[in-house]
Amino acid sequence: MKKLLSIIIVALFSVQASVVLAEGASKPKVYGKKGYVWDEMTPERTQVLKMGGDPVKGKESFRGCQGCHKADAAGVTEGVYPRLTGQHASVLIKQITEIRAGIRQNPKMLPFVEDPAISVEEIGDIAAYLNTLTTVRENGKGAEDMSAKGKKLYTDNKCSRCHGVNGEGDAAKAYPMLSAQHYDYLIREMKWIRQGVRGNSHPEMVKAISKFSQADFEAVASYLSRLPDYRTVTAAVPAAK
Repeated sequence: MKKLLSIIIVALFSVQASVVLAEGASKPKVYGKKGYVWDEMTPERTQVLKMGGDPVKGKESFRGCQGCHKADAAGVTEGVYPRLTGQHASVLIKQITEIRAGIRQNPKMLPFVEDPAISVEEIGDIAAYLNTLTTVRENGKGAEDMSAKGKKLYTDNKCSRCHGVNGEGDAAKAYPMLSAQHYDYLIREMKWIRQGVRGNSHPEMVKAISKFSQADFEAVASYLSRLPDYRTVTAAVPAAK
């Protein structure tokens, strides 16, 4: 009887250990954890990028997002919700799939983007649709124009290496467009990235802004929020003959 009881106890501990290991293996690699890679491709992100997207279908699928991001996807000037108009489809796909995978921590958005709220196909469609949008609404800006200081910080800390000289980002590398983004949203996200609470912070960006003061955050946000939509800038540049 004692021998049988010992076998049962060992078996129970083995099952429990297997469950713990399985749960540990399924946990996403987030910033600050061993093995984290900022641009590691998740299976779902790979799938969406391969499928592409239909902006016509995306317009319909985006209806469920309008409560927060508004019908024109311009968000709100207070910065609670970001401006999404013109954002690179690759950036939107990265962020949405990483929220779904538990890499980026965004509890407020998760219920609206997880399965079955939207399908894998709809992620690509919505991203394609948002990339085509423009808005005439003014974005949120700080009370004081600190663009000169902000531009210097942006340049000196080599932010343009990823986000572009005009805040245009890089679609190929999934670096987001920052030009004309809401001032308060930029400040909040820079702080969250530095603190690692977003879950998908870029290590190089954390390093670049590691010593920023509150005034520095405000200056950079002021500069970026006052930049025009990057598409306006590039359209003004004459094509090479």
